[in-house]
Amino acid sequence: MDLLGKTVLLLDGGLGTTLEDEHHVKFSTQTPLWSSHLLVENTSILRRLQRDYANVGVDVILTATYQTSFPGFANTKINRDDGIGRDEAKRLMLSAVQIAREAFQNRQGLVALSLGAYGATMVPSTEYSGIYGGMVEDELYEFHRERINVFADSREWKDVDLVAFETLPRVDEVRAARRVMQEITGKKYWISCVFPNDDAKLPDGTDTEHLVRTMLDGESPPFAIGINCTKIHKISMLVADFERAAMLQGFNLPRLVIYPDGAGGKVYDTEIQQWIGDSQDGAPWDEQLFKIVTEIRERSTWNGIIVGGCCKANPENIANLKRRLEHY
Repeated sequence: MDLLGKTVLLLDGGLGTTLEDEHHVKFSTQTPLWSSHLLVENTSILRRLQRDYANVGVDVILTATYQTSFPGFANTKINRDDGIGRDEAKRLMLSAVQIAREAFQNRQGLVALSLGAYGATMVPSTEYSGIYGGMVEDELYEFHRERINVFADSREWKDVDLVAFETLPRVDEVRAARRVMQEITGKKYWISCVFPNDDAKLPDGTDTEHLVRTMLDGESPPFAIGINCTKIHKISMLVADFERAAMLQGFNLPRLVIYPDGAGGKVYDTEIQQWIGDSQDGAPWDEQLFKIVTEIRERSTWNGIIVGGCCKANPENIANLKRRLEHY
């Protein structure tokens, strides 16, 4: 069966947070690579976790490249004063594709190339605020183009099934990602945005009508659009806003991609790099997400759904979600 033809594709869960919570990995504040630093120092734990996700039956595994960038590697000076050069950085980034592919152990599965927002490569990270200093759209385009070309110009590109632009907080960064993918043909991609505030706007103030138009208008639209790294209680409202925005503007909706965080009431403080607050947030995470997926499918407005988890969602959460989806 062609997995891309499935109505519902199951995505994996959080990488960095699960490594912290369940594998006792301590990420250094001396590098902007965060979970991608395992590509440098400890691929065995990374392999184990991605295999755990494959073993619970996910259809899609994201590569450990969310925070990767040439400046990020150059500024990684743990045990080396001069950082990591471009050639070694390329090798490490490409190795993430093979690690994700090998997690499926010759079973059917899709590898999604994880490309985080520019703000995810900053210290402290700013993908929740979208405050990038003086960065403008053309610079964001160059940033994303340089990074994706590491993969597009390599033999590992054949093992990339999907490209995932994740946690984008700014509409100009959405435009930049679209421009990049208009130049790179032959790969399906998704764009997912983050909504950390109490309203239905991006951190830069963009409303959903403007956002959906930017995501879908023009040539080479995404295979999927959606939301990630956002509180689960906001997902239903945001998806409904996406649907209304598409209908008002005459757009046919592609697939929906949703992978909310599994942190309950906790919020990530980028300054101290810790989760703070109460972890309780109503019904079990998988139950809440299953209900959301069920309601969305009943409306039949999307061309399919990609669903999984972001920060604090672990293999057990994803396994529970899979069981619910199988019995639907």
